[in-house]
Order: sequence, then C-alpha cells, then structure tokens
Amino acid sequence: MRHRLLAPTFCLLLAGCVGKAGDGPAPGGPDAATPGFTCDSAAVPATPPLRRLSRQQHRNAVGDLVSYLLPGDAPAILANAAALFNAVPPDKREGPGGKFGAYTRLDQTVHQEYIDATYQIATFVGAELTASPSRLGAVAGDCATNPDAGDDDACLDDFIRRFGERALRRPVSDEDIAFYRAVAGAPPFDPPDYADVIGLLLTAPSMLYFVEHGTGDGAVVPVTSYELAARLSFHFWQTTPDEELLAAARSGALDTPEGYEAQLDRLVDDPRTRASIASFFSEWLYREDLEELDTRLGTPVFDAFIGDFVPGPELRERMFAEVTDMALYYTFDSGGTFSDLFTSTQSFARTDDLATLYGVPVWDGTSPPPELPDGSRVGLLTRAALLATGSANTRPIMKGVFLRKAILCDEIPPPPANANSKKPELSKTYSTRQVVEQVTEQPGTACAGCHAGFINPLGFATENFDALGRSRKSQVLYDPETGEVVGEAPIDTSSVPMVTAGETAPSKGAADLSRLMVESGKPQACFARQYFRFTFGRAESLDTDGCALAALHGRMSEGESLRNVLRSVALIDAFRMRSFDGQ
Repeated sequence: MRHRLLAPTFCLLLAGCVGKAGDGPAPGGPDAATPGFTCDSAAVPATPPLRRLSRQQHRNAVGDLVSYLLPGDAPAILANAAALFNAVPPDKREGPGGKFGAYTRLDQTVHQEYIDATYQIATFVGAELTASPSRLGAVAGDCATNPDAGDDDACLDDFIRRFGERALRRPVSDEDIAFYRAVAGAPPFDPPDYADVIGLLLTAPSMLYFVEHGTGDGAVVPVTSYELAARLSFHFWQTTPDEELLAAARSGALDTPEGYEAQLDRLVDDPRTRASIASFFSEWLYREDLEELDTRLGTPVFDAFIGDFVPGPELRERMFAEVTDMALYYTFDSGGTFSDLFTSTQSFARTDDLATLYGVPVWDGTSPPPELPDGSRVGLLTRAALLATGSANTRPIMKGVFLRKAILCDEIPPPPANANSKKPELSKTYSTRQVVEQVTEQPGTACAGCHAGFINPLGFATENFDALGRSRKSQVLYDPETGEVVGEAPIDTSSVPMVTAGETAPSKGAADLSRLMVESGKPQACFARQYFRFTFGRAESLDTDGCALAALHGRMSEGESLRNVLRSVALIDAFRMRSFDGQ
C-alpha cells in the first residue's frame, strides 16, 4: 500500500531518470549490459594512450630498484624519502561509470606537481645511493671508488647497462649508454656523477611510463618479451619485474608457453598478488557516498538510533576491509567461484565492532570464517559496507544506484532539470521505503519510470538492515527534534528488481535478489568489464574488446575459480598484444 506524504514529487539529483511510469526501462537501463559478449577476431582496438605508472606502482618500483642496488640500506633510504613519495599527487579513481566501479589506474593526469615530485625522488635516491664510498662501491662496484680497480669509462658503462635494464625494463643499447653517461661528463667520475646518472634513469620516460613498441608490423602486434614481463609484474605485483622475470625475458623463455605459464604461476602465487587483487576489489566495491560513521554522534536521533553501539572513526574502513578480505578468501584461500563470493553466508569481520554488528565472533583470518546467524544476510549485497550510510536513515536509492551501476554495469541517464538534490528525510509516521516511494514513484512524474522500474527495487531488497548494517524486523521511528521513539513501521523488502530487461520475477529480499542476479549472468559480465578496466587502465569497448571480455566471462560462466579467472587475464591475446592502429 502506498501512503500519501507531504513530500516533493520530483526525483533526487543523484538517481533521477527520464521517462514516465509504465514506459519500461529508460535508455541505459537493465537492458544496457547483456550477459554475453561478441568476439570479433578481426576487430582492432583503438591504439591505447601512453600510460604512466600509478602512484603506488611508481613508489613500489623505485623501492625495488633501491633494494636491488643496495638491499641493506634500502629501508633507511626509503624511509627518509617518505615525504617525497607523499608529495606525488594521489591518483583519482576514474572510470566510465563515474565513481561507481572506478580505479586509480585509469587516472592518467600528469601535471607539474607530478613532474616535480618524481624528479625530487630521483635526485634524492641518486644522492643517497652514492652518499659514501661504501655505498657507491656496493652500487657500482669497486671500480667506481678505487682508481686502480678498473677503467672509469667501462665501470660507468657497465653500471648503466645493468641498472638501466632494471629501471627502463628493456635491454640497454650502446646509444642508451652514450645518452645516459653524457650527464656524468668526462672521467674520472665522482659520486655526484653516478648520482646524476641514477637520477636521469629514474626520470626516464621508460621508467615513468609503459613505453611499448611491440614486435613486427601490423595493426596489432605482440609486445616484446621485456614489455610482457612489465605487464605481468605491474599488473600482479604493482612493481617492476624482478631478476627472475627479467631473466626469462632476456633468455627468451618468456616467449615459450611453458616458460610463460611458469612465470605466471610464480607471480600469481606470490603474496604481492594478493595486495594487487585486494586493490581491485576495494576500489570496485568502494562507496564514496558512505559517510564517516561517527560524525553524527551527539545528535538526538543518531544517538537514539545507535543505542549502546557507538561507532568509532575506524569502523567505515573496517567495513570496506571486510569486503576485501571476503574477496581474497574466495579468490586465494578457498578456491571459490564468483557465485560463492556473491552468495556467501560467512563473516569476515576482524574487529569487535563489526563482528558485534553481525552478531558473530571475530574472525582471526586463518580459521574457517564464522557463519552469519541471520538467514537473511546472504552474500555480498548484505555486507555492512554496502548497507551503512553514516546517518540514522537507510538510503535505498543510493543502494539501488550502486548495485545498478557498479555490480550490473547498467547506465542511468542524467536526472531531469528539476531534480531535487535533497535526500529523503526520516519520517515520524512512515518507513523510509514509504517516503522514497512517495517522493520518486508518483505516476506521471519524470522520475517514476526509472525509480519504480529499476533503481528503488534493488535498494528496497535490503531494507531489513538498518543504516549501520544491523538486522532489523521493523523500522523504529523517531522524533526528529528530540530523538524520542514515537513508533514503528513495518519492513517491506519485496520487489520486482528487473535485473534484466522485461524480467518480472519477484524478490522477497536480499537472498532472492542475489540469486536472481547470479542466475542472470549480469554480475559476472560486469565483473569481467571491471577487471578489464583494472588490468588495462582504460575503459573497455564492447565492439573491439569483445574477445577479451568473452574470454573472462566464459571462464566465470563455466564455474572456474576466482583465482583462475583473475589469472586468466594474462592468457588472453589482449594481454600479450598491442594495437598500433592509426600510427
């Protein structure tokens, strides 16, 4: 039953759509992303732009290069450089869906602050690595500090060839040596000369960017062995190739199926891959709209709402961490599939506060995760990170938009010009669902077609969880001025979520919605698109990237483990090829 409220009848700015009630999905709605992809082997992807290393990749790469040259002193040098690394501008999360499933790897902004900061790091590291005869000797050999140990020219050339291969991620030619040694002037070479060479190498385009030339002629050609090694290491480890991977590129072993598979498995099994995959999941499932959970402490309604549970300043990030831990568990520890992750009934809360919200023991990270006691808390959609709001009120519209865009990869058109930016407020009389329905679903309005059709139904499915993510049977109503409890409103989680266009299957709540989503194949298809963006640092094209997307989606549809799916991105042609169309 719909209740008539004294509320605006125009839709919210964030989630507005065009169309009228009864019109069906607005353009860009549920039918915008179909579960399958079309592979056209003749399609040529657009030439990718020259990509720079992300802030984290640059920091990791410099750290590994310093450790390569001077392992014993590397921790102290890098600690002293911390302020310089922090001066590198943070990458912004970007993506075709805006903030819904956006990744820092897609930020390719280069401005003066970036140039200045990377230059300062390079010159500092060069000076530190050559700060004493013992350090210089360890970095470049005895010939760099002992005039009787060898030829100065040969000593510098050998250092450039060895270190240059690591820093530039390619073989160093005689022309390269001539270029990089020029900064040192004429022999004899002193520590500042070596420092300048190091600084020049650390600011080289091949160091700061993914410079790829490929092999052979044609619109799409294989990348070189060294370029492939860099793709592997920066994708799975977020850093430069190690010696074993470079050796495989140098010897040609990486060009053989056996050698490539061996290196791929070694990289995937390394703990650094967990950190990289963690960044993928954390950015994919990150909700920028989730406010800090302790900012409203001291306000009457919020204090009454939280009761004896007092959220701290770290709870928000702990909620996100739980989702990441959950994803890593199913990817690396349990051999789980995407469906296992999406429909999990286990808790991955590592701290007392979040475990208390769930009503479970704290997970120690090694034992089997505890089962959630509430049978309605099923899967990814019922995690606190996807439910909490930072207020006393749930946000079903925001939840619906997030699920529609980040989990299903559907598009939502811009709001109409008269859209209201004010969030629905708590009512003394009606549930949040009733308020939202009145504000956004009145027949004949510009909002009803989208909200009633495919935004609100997704958000309503989890209304049996409050704004902290706690399970509830009814919604407590408060006086907005005093915080006094004035009544209760029934909870209604039923809806027709229309996961795919024209679907009329009903849902009673989150468990049904999760099942309908998995059965539709759309979250799997969206996952393939999201992981493609993370891997290649660009938005996908359904026309020219269909083969890569189909390969990823196919493995998921066949029920392969998440580990194998994430590993398999390095086995598709797109990972080992580069387009030079139009060059």
